Amino acid sequence: MRILLVAYFFPPTRDTGAQRPAAMAKYLTRLGHQVTVLSTGAFGEGGEPEGVEVIRAADAQTIRARRSEAGRVRSLFESDTYSGRPHPLSYVAVPEPLVAAWAPFARRAALRAHKRNRFDAVLTTSPPESVHLIGRAMRRRGVPWVADIRDAWSFEPLRPRFPLALQRRADLALERRWLGGADRIVCVSEPAAADLRTRGIAAAERISVITNAWDPDSDPDAADLDAGAALLDQERVSLLYTGRFGSYGRDPVGLIEGLIRLARSRPADAGRLEVAIAGPLTPAEREQFASVPAPIRLTLLGSLERARALSLQRHADALLLIAQPTRSQLLNFKLFEYLAAGRAILPLCAGTEAGRIVDQLGAGPAIAANDPVAITAALGQLLDGELQPPRSEAADRYRYPAAAERMAAVLAEARG
Repeated sequence: MRILLVAYFFPPTRDTGAQRPAAMAKYLTRLGHQVTVLSTGAFGEGGEPEGVEVIRAADAQTIRARRSEAGRVRSLFESDTYSGRPHPLSYVAVPEPLVAAWAPFARRAALRAHKRNRFDAVLTTSPPESVHLIGRAMRRRGVPWVADIRDAWSFEPLRPRFPLALQRRADLALERRWLGGADRIVCVSEPAAADLRTRGIAAAERISVITNAWDPDSDPDAADLDAGAALLDQERVSLLYTGRFGSYGRDPVGLIEGLIRLARSRPADAGRLEVAIAGPLTPAEREQFASVPAPIRLTLLGSLERARALSLQRHADALLLIAQPTRSQLLNFKLFEYLAAGRAILPLCAGTEAGRIVDQLGAGPAIAANDPVAITAALGQLLDGELQPPRSEAADRYRYPAAAERMAAVLAEARG
């Protein structure tokens, strides 16, 4: 098939949202399909998978980027701190600001590319939700359309709540009209798919679930593995978190309370624990983690290159996963990294899709992220050597190219 993949987040940005589109483009190409990616020029150029054509449409964000030292929009993971505050236009533009800043340029670029390539299918992946405007335009020209939903639109949304009821009604109407017009819908997690079925956005047979997956090409090499070992205290039991906390559903407050309880109840054992965080923190999160008491060692490593973070995962004694039950659809991308690392997982994710998979794979039982008593007990199990890594075959279920094969099948179904 000749496939147009519309993804706002795409390399060279290091944002997590770029991982799935980049891997899908690469592995769909390796499966023999011809993939053209339509993305933004705001992140700069480079990092394209081999054999994949990338069209970078104009973007009003580029104006802001050119005023910066980097000359492009930076990834969250290029800094050790970030605000976590939504852009002011997030409270104004429906469904989100890129519907005006990027989508009109991307739509024009998609139609031009279609005249040249005559695409057999278009795959749009959100967020941002405005990517589906391009899918809708292509569908009107007879191109079968699959809408890929990484984070649900109105169900447990990451976006801030619109202040006006008129905006909220318009947002729900757009979701129903745009997603309802797709030939097929793919969701990353079952709760998001179940919501679309329940609300009748699309018939059940048109909705599939294809989880994220691990890209074996990302396995760190020997040099990165050696460098990662030096970042952890080899004399302590290490609990590592990679990535950021600051989005809805990954609040570290329960963890911090559990650490405080551990230091009070088992001070000698707590002195053997190192909690290492590799990722950016908001000022508020830095202040929260400052309350973690001695003798626990807190190591803030800041944002690291991806290869270095992955090598750290393979040296830690246990890997920390957080997903709050208030966001049931949450299936952290890092879970698949953790499975590939083959280390024990401390899963603070009961009541979420991540928790369901952790339990299913024998890496649990998952614990509620807002239960400090249970978290303290789990930390004690870690220090006592009772946490075991998931079964060795667990990661194989969630690797590429299997996920790309399932996406190719859905695209073929959309073509009829």
